[in-house]
Amino acid sequence: MAEKIADALRQADCAVDVVDARKSPKNIDAYDLVIVGSGIRADQWTKESLNFLEKNAELLRAKKTALFVSCSMADRKETNVREAARATYLSKVAEKFELTPASNGFFGGYMNMKQSHGFLADLIVKVNSRNLRRHGLNTLGVTDSRDWNAIEAWAAEVAKIASELR
Repeated sequence: MAEKIADALRQADCAVDVVDARKSPKNIDAYDLVIVGSGIRADQWTKESLNFLEKNAELLRAKKTALFVSCSMADRKETNVREAARATYLSKVAEKFELTPASNGFFGGYMNMKQSHGFLADLIVKVNSRNLRRHGLNTLGVTDSRDWNAIEAWAAEVAKIASELR
């Protein structure tokens, strides 16, 4: 997903580095815009992405930022459920680190239930499998609800923001 976003930004003549949150850049001062994203696991951002935000919060407050998440809640048909998830995963995370993102992306996710996601996540899936299936998740296989057109459209929006910084 990050590579797809980077490709859209490059098509708009933006210089882009894609960096794994576990190997965050030594100096984010060099960047005009920082996009931070995460998959959602056990109802929260990955620890690597949260650690990046915590470690760099002060510097990020002085930069243009954009946040995005990839999760199955983005596909929920119930507007109130979907918007509550958007608020939890984007607005509340931004508030926690005192960030004011120029844009937020909220996208469907990819889940491969054929592999373990850790004891707690696997237990939650087993306990909630009927409910998860009712909401379109394949609890025995792969569910991919990423909308690549929506992701590229959001990246184009972010590229416009980046262009204004040049």
